[in-house]
Amino acid sequence: MNNAIALLLVCIFALLLMKALLLNLIICCLLLASCAQKEELTFTTGEVNLLASGPLMEGSNTAQGEFQPALEQWLKSKGVNLADVADAKLLKASFSLPDSMNSSLISEITLHLAAEKADMQKVGVLNPVPEAQTDLTLQIAHDQKNIAEFLRQPAMTFVADINVKKDTTPDLHLKGIFEFQITVNR
Repeated sequence: MNNAIALLLVCIFALLLMKALLLNLIICCLLLASCAQKEELTFTTGEVNLLASGPLMEGSNTAQGEFQPALEQWLKSKGVNLADVADAKLLKASFSLPDSMNSSLISEITLHLAAEKADMQKVGVLNPVPEAQTDLTLQIAHDQKNIAEFLRQPAMTFVADINVKKDTTPDLHLKGIFEFQITVNR
């Protein structure tokens, strides 16, 4: 009987020891996974041309410009794969107007991102637009969701809703430069 009790105690001790080892192994794996190093990279589009075709009527008019991110190639030049992208957000959006026009015609600009496989999202606004300026920087939305999805697409569209103060016949050309922060897992 003493041998049976001793054997039972040894088995219970072995099970408790295995459970403790398994728990330690799980904790170590979780710690290693959570310690994956994240790095933030800055991706700038270069000049993107947006066009609102005239005549423009007083009130809201839309200017659009398509951009092909080529993010995968850019990431490879940084030693990162597209699958390593954890998150992205728009940091800065700037527009320049042609020399023949200044911002006196515009009262407000709202910027949206659009892509075939992503829901359109408002990402910036400038209201009011400062008078007599040719270079404009928008205020960026704090709440941005799934911006990386836009950058993963073969093409995305920058959509600027522009409120003009009065009717005008010429087209409105905007040159935009957009800066994104891309968070990657290393």
